[in-house]
Amino acid sequence: MWIPLAIATAVAFALSGSYAKALSRHAHVYTVAWAMMALSFPWAAALLAREGIPTIQPGFYKAALLSVALNMVSMTLEVRALSLSPLSLTVPFLAFTPLFMLVTSALVLGETPDARGLAGIVLVAVGAYAMNLDKARGGILGPVKAIAKEPGSRIMLLVALLWSVSAVYDKVASVASSPAFYTAFFAAVAGVLYAPALVYGLRRQPVGRAMVPRLFLLGLICATMVLCQFTAIRLTLASYVIAVKRSGMLLSVILGGVLFRERALAVRLAGAAIMIAGVVLITL
Repeated sequence: MWIPLAIATAVAFALSGSYAKALSRHAHVYTVAWAMMALSFPWAAALLAREGIPTIQPGFYKAALLSVALNMVSMTLEVRALSLSPLSLTVPFLAFTPLFMLVTSALVLGETPDARGLAGIVLVAVGAYAMNLDKARGGILGPVKAIAKEPGSRIMLLVALLWSVSAVYDKVASVASSPAFYTAFFAAVAGVLYAPALVYGLRRQPVGRAMVPRLFLLGLICATMVLCQFTAIRLTLASYVIAVKRSGMLLSVILGGVLFRERALAVRLAGAAIMIAGVVLITL
């Protein structure tokens, strides 16, 4: 069951990134980041009302609060990166999250993937490198050097590192409660703690009434992504779910070319295909 859930997570991940980028043209970064976190609450709360409140196991609050703190920083940086650089030069760097998670999952959860899983995760990272082969004129390190020239790429690499830690605590918190309860708890706490940033963002760049339903739609997409992700990581290794989630960058690259007229689409898609091969290897 974890595979279709992880694929749904990947699709929602791609949609949330492209939609957040589009909204960042009309709203402040803080406003969009708040919507991504806090406006998941109505949808998660509706599901929680149907399922009922679960028994909260020890360790939930510590893990949940740590994840909230990390995600308030990482989601702000994510929206900032999306607003600065093309989708195809930002989202691919999130493929490094599974590699970082090899360390964080082992330290916190004691999880170690088998040889095929490890090979698949490595392919995901190789695909991210291949996505930037149009920068290879500067030599084999050309795609890597491109990071220094693209602010959005550098920021996303930091986001990948932060998410490699928060995803581990997401698993701890979701196993100690339920995906619906944890999503609602996360959205409520993050919404309150991030409120001062929201107020600042609205003062710097006010939004009209027409923007409100768009922000709620972003919240729905993020809620779908999070609920599917938290459910999936209860069923398998957290690093596997995040690796499959990152395959959503294939759709992100396509959306970048279609919606934002981004260039080098063929190169980006070739790199994404390598990532998909890594995902297939993991699921086998």
